[in-house]
Amino acid sequence: MEEDVRATLPRGVPKPLPKTFLGPGYGRNSYFAWRLRVSSLFVAVMSICGIVAFWATKDIAYGGINVNDVGYALSFGRTNTTECIENTGYCGDCDTIVVYSMLVFHVSPLVWVIGLPASGLRVFDPFRRRRRGDERQKPQRSVFFQICELLSVVVLASIMIVILYFLYALFQGNNFYCSEAGPLAYVLFAVFNFLINFVVLTYFARFREHLKMQLGVFREADQTGGIRSRLKRQRKYQSERSRVISDLRKDLFKEMSLGNISKIESLLRYAKEHLGKDFAKEMYSDAKLVFKLFGSSKKNPLHVAAYMGNVEALQLLLDAGFSVDSYDKVSRVRFTTGDLFWTFARVFVNTPVTSEDEMEASIFRTTLVTPLHCAVCTGQISAVQWLLEHDADVNNKSKASYWSDRMSPLFMAENPDIVRLLLEAGANHLEIADPGYMNTLTVLQQAYLQDNFPVAHELEKWGADVALTPLHEAAAKGDLSTVKKLLKAGADPNCVGEYGYTGMHRRTPLHWAAIVGAEGAVKMLLDAGSDPNFQDVFGRSPLHWASCLKKPGAVSLLLGKGGEANLRDYRDQTPLMCAASSKNVSVDLFESLIQYGADIDDHLPNGDTALHIAMKSEQKGTALALLDAGADVMETNQDGYRPVDCTTSTQLQFEIKQAAGDRDVMISYTHSHSEFALKIRDGLESANITTWLDLMDPSGIGGGSVWREEIARGIKNADVIICLYTEDYPASEWCLKELALAKQLGKPIIAVSTESTPVTDEMQVYIFTRQMVPFESAIKTVNKVNKRKITYEYDERRFTSQFRLLLDGVRDEIEKHRESNINAGSHRRLINATNGIGFGDNTTDWDPASLGDFEFAFVSHGDHHHNFVMNIHDRLQDNHIRCIVDGTQSYVDMTERIHAAKEAILKCSVFIVVLSRKTVNSELVRDQLAFAEDKGHTILPLMLNDMEIPLDKHYTLSRLELLHFTPELGFNLSYQQLLNRVRSTMAGTKVSLTTPLISTRLTFRAVAQMAIKSLREPHNTVAGNSAPRM
Repeated sequence: MEEDVRATLPRGVPKPLPKTFLGPGYGRNSYFAWRLRVSSLFVAVMSICGIVAFWATKDIAYGGINVNDVGYALSFGRTNTTECIENTGYCGDCDTIVVYSMLVFHVSPLVWVIGLPASGLRVFDPFRRRRRGDERQKPQRSVFFQICELLSVVVLASIMIVILYFLYALFQGNNFYCSEAGPLAYVLFAVFNFLINFVVLTYFARFREHLKMQLGVFREADQTGGIRSRLKRQRKYQSERSRVISDLRKDLFKEMSLGNISKIESLLRYAKEHLGKDFAKEMYSDAKLVFKLFGSSKKNPLHVAAYMGNVEALQLLLDAGFSVDSYDKVSRVRFTTGDLFWTFARVFVNTPVTSEDEMEASIFRTTLVTPLHCAVCTGQISAVQWLLEHDADVNNKSKASYWSDRMSPLFMAENPDIVRLLLEAGANHLEIADPGYMNTLTVLQQAYLQDNFPVAHELEKWGADVALTPLHEAAAKGDLSTVKKLLKAGADPNCVGEYGYTGMHRRTPLHWAAIVGAEGAVKMLLDAGSDPNFQDVFGRSPLHWASCLKKPGAVSLLLGKGGEANLRDYRDQTPLMCAASSKNVSVDLFESLIQYGADIDDHLPNGDTALHIAMKSEQKGTALALLDAGADVMETNQDGYRPVDCTTSTQLQFEIKQAAGDRDVMISYTHSHSEFALKIRDGLESANITTWLDLMDPSGIGGGSVWREEIARGIKNADVIICLYTEDYPASEWCLKELALAKQLGKPIIAVSTESTPVTDEMQVYIFTRQMVPFESAIKTVNKVNKRKITYEYDERRFTSQFRLLLDGVRDEIEKHRESNINAGSHRRLINATNGIGFGDNTTDWDPASLGDFEFAFVSHGDHHHNFVMNIHDRLQDNHIRCIVDGTQSYVDMTERIHAAKEAILKCSVFIVVLSRKTVNSELVRDQLAFAEDKGHTILPLMLNDMEIPLDKHYTLSRLELLHFTPELGFNLSYQQLLNRVRSTMAGTKVSLTTPLISTRLTFRAVAQMAIKSLREPHNTVAGNSAPRM
């Protein structure tokens, strides 16, 4: 519960306490009270008996226990030559040991007093009893209980003196040769009493700790003895401002410890009203070290808020003018009886788990820290993030009287997530805390010493290393004077460890300088002959690390001095690939690497490019920078995945596709219905589906080439086309061209109807009525006042329902497209895996011995134009014509393949040969064509024009029949087709273009001469009689 005051008290009341004495029931129902009570009474009885026995009996010489001259006995005056007492025969052998025992018995009554808080007498209560409904405050120890704590210290000190004196006495003559029965019994009882004293003190310590923690006090600082309140200084000589500051300091610290935001706000308002807006600078200036040893706490609430991870309170204090880099002493030294007690008691009593602050608190050991130190130390991730976002200096060292305590927040981090935050903010992980002294350690060594392997692993990803040499340290600090001095003294600029040894990561000073981006040190080391391509134990050069850790200045220096931009580490990554997994790498860094020869589309053995790596790491900023630098978003890896397929984040996929100009959906619509088109687009993009929408009305520009090219590119890059089928859609020539081009490119088309327009016969070629998503039910009214801008009034509930149907269909098509890309990638891997013996696909499983049983066509291609050849094969198969493609079986060697091809050509019905600039020089095609000619087979040459046709021509010609012309070959047939087409157009009739008027028998010589001649002639912009490139 966080409320300090409750309107109503909780129900239930325990039994009222007796006013004077807590009976056996209270003692028995306690872990330690009854034990302490009984043991202290036992000690009291024994001590009284021992004291009485010593003072009330005769001298030892006459049968008693008494020693007349105690001082003489303690001074070791008696020796073996000391005269015996007259008429007794006793020579003082027992005096010293009996006096020892007497001292033990005289100390024991103090032990009995220590047990009085457990006696049950209310007057000796250890803690002040709270009344029901008291406001929350620190539990307060009673005065008597504090006296008991002091008496415990006195008892312990007395016991130590007795023990030391006893050890001294062992070497001071004959002091322990007592043979008298009475004194020996007295000594044995004293020894027993001595041991029981420890038992009582242990029970007292346990009793004290148990009651304290029961009251919610887990640290000594969380309770009070009330001494200050009893010994308050007179405040009449104090100014009003000083009293306000004193009270505010105390109250702010208290409320911040309790996390009471409302009271903190009130106190801050009060401070501004009475002390001014700059009260924080006046009250909480940085704590100082006096003589570099002593310091006092300012009780800065900002440190408390950071320690507790209270981000809301941190914001309040920042708004009030507190500094996020202020220093204060957090581990304060207390001078209380409790601290004094535990200082001695922990020697023989095991303390409960104690925080390091309390264990290390000392008046001579002072450490001043920042709020960031506090947040990191307690693992408050949200507070660390907040402080870093508000420009807290991540490399501020603590100020301390001990050199080994002066360290940055990174040394205190025990959480790998916090380590990552600090490193991203620029923490120097190669800093050596106390170079040349006790802590000649880096933060990586400290993590290993503490067995904190998650932190060590995170640090190593950032290039952390163990402490090596002073030259490494100076390079990482950017200390140019020291670097110059050491190099001048003969230090090796390529040293990898001290005294000629090799450090565990095998890194040079140049590595260290590159890792932290110390450009001055990088330049000086390079000028001194340091190798920019020196590889560490992971195979990484300084350029790898500078690229990975986003140090563009160091990258430029290393590249300018011969750093290899394509050097691979032991994971096959280049510097550019290393950078791809980092956060928010700039495009300038990638361009610097590319300028010096790095290939942005270079890939790992698994086919992953730098863009794949960035997407797998979900580094949006880096992926966008790679796109700006020219990365190919369509490149696939061995699994057939594009970069956008390598992340599960739909938001990241959306942004990368949008930046790359790659769209999931292209919307085809008439501009009169732009309002509806925009609504569909907004809905798709809110679902993280990238959408391309033509917003340029062609009526104003006459359908210019730029506009046509954009339309064609939008269709080509889209995974699916959405057709908004409205009343005026079938009459739009532009819309029909869009659907025709989409159909040619094999893009799926999803139709959306809004005005119940019938689907014409011509439209049924492109869209299917059963796949149409109707939106008529979602449209209340249609506004056709402006024919050029028709708008709808929607029933949003029904619109959402229909849009979900559309969204499901779109997502299904996108997923199908993604899977087809993956399959295509696998297909390409299969092709790449072939060694020239086969074409890479087992399209038909045929046996040469059974080829005569059916008719088939044979396709010769010379291992070129795979997509085109397979498209021909699939189309023939779809039309029930058996087709065998050369090289599609598995062969042991080329001889077997040639033999199988000749068997197939011998028995084929028709021989199809693909002729292009690539295949005309193929020996395989030449031999197969000559063999088919010799056997008298019908030869069908496919003249493949692999010229790139501009996108605007794709759009313009999408719905037209192409007339194919090839100079000197088939000209008459092509001309006859042209003539018929011209006549039919002029006469308004149609004539078949498929009836050949002249039969032509081609020879290989003629084909080869034609192809060679065509290579010498310039090519036209548009191919009129050629098969399009697949």
